[in-house]
Amino acid sequence: MPKAKGKTRRQKFGYSVNRKRLNRNARRKAAPRIECSHIRHAWDHAKSVRQNLAEMGLAVDPNRAVPLRKRKILLVSRALFSAGEGHGGGHRGEA
Repeated sequence: MPKAKGKTRRQKFGYSVNRKRLNRNARRKAAPRIECSHIRHAWDHAKSVRQNLAEMGLAVDPNRAVPLRKRKILLVSRALFSAGEGHGGGHRGEA
């Protein structure tokens, strides 16, 4: 089917564009080369990052993979402290 008339625009060279900066920014935005060959070959571009890493047995977010129970530890330490075990067993009035 023929193109509609007048819809194509001639490409003009942009003299005001800084080519060095344009190429540097394009290189920064491009996907990095993965050094580990095992991860690089196992990667499936049709899947998300989370799915790819889960298949490899890797965690996307280490904070969620190994949760720290800080609240529970604090409650246990407060219970021990209030029971008198927090100071090594001694009472305040003894000398």
